[in-house]
Amino acid sequence: MITQVIKIKRVPYSRLMKSEMADYAEKTLAIVDKHEPDSALFNPLFEQLSDKTSDIRLLRLAYGVDAERLRANKLKEELNLTISAFNLKVRLISKSTPKLEIHILENAINNHLRYFKRCKNNYEYNQRVSGFFDLYQNDLEMQEAISTFKLSTEFDNMSVAYSELKQAWQTRVELLSERPNFETKVVVKEMVQTLTNLFNGIEVASLVAPLSENGTVPEGQVDYASLINELNQLTGMVRTSISIRDANNKRKANGGDDGDDGLDDDPEQPGDGETPIDPDPDPETEPEGETPPEGDEPTGDGSGDA
Repeated sequence: MITQVIKIKRVPYSRLMKSEMADYAEKTLAIVDKHEPDSALFNPLFEQLSDKTSDIRLLRLAYGVDAERLRANKLKEELNLTISAFNLKVRLISKSTPKLEIHILENAINNHLRYFKRCKNNYEYNQRVSGFFDLYQNDLEMQEAISTFKLSTEFDNMSVAYSELKQAWQTRVELLSERPNFETKVVVKEMVQTLTNLFNGIEVASLVAPLSENGTVPEGQVDYASLINELNQLTGMVRTSISIRDANNKRKANGGDDGDDGLDDDPEQPGDGETPIDPDPDPETEPEGETPPEGDEPTGDGSGDA
């Protein structure tokens, strides 16, 4: 009897996008499951990865463009226009009105609505605008001035626009609160550890699993050579995908043409706002500055699809 000793190549996990991590874990599950791990020594480790399906779904979450944020920004622009219209009309009235009579409105604008577009954030912006409406509610003289100078229409337009903006902000907060609350780094770190344990278990099982004298797999035994070869093929394809993405990013950073060599056809390009995950690297499998060695690339069409 002889034994087989085969090593599973590892993926540089810290260079994966979170969606790529989910895809890699799911494909690893499918490959191992196909080889009937119930009869293998590493079955408990496979079950640990199977229990991570909910985490895989979390890593796949991609919300895309925040539609409520776009809607709030649009309403904010509309409010800005109504405020500008109000300020302009007050300024025109002030040209033909004694200073003392228009002073109450000019003072409110200077304190709350002047240079409002320079606000650093929505919190400061909201404080300014809400302060103006609070002043109106508590100052009878200001209310009378708005009525006297026939500014009610402009004021009502501002009030409606501000109410719609506040509702949009509130709706966005409610929708964001419904999203799953988790730390990507923690989920990824646990996923990496689970995958590492599984691969180590497969390697150990491969080491102790006997082969017949002619090198064939006995009946009822897992074909570890075939299993590990498939896992290594998957690793090679993922590494190729990473290399293509890195080459694309480097070319774009240098001002290259997006379509000059066809690399932009790679489906593994990160989506908007997605950045590489950064779990704690394994010093044995991810030394600093590591690049895939020759021969790790897949023997297929080299398209980079994992």
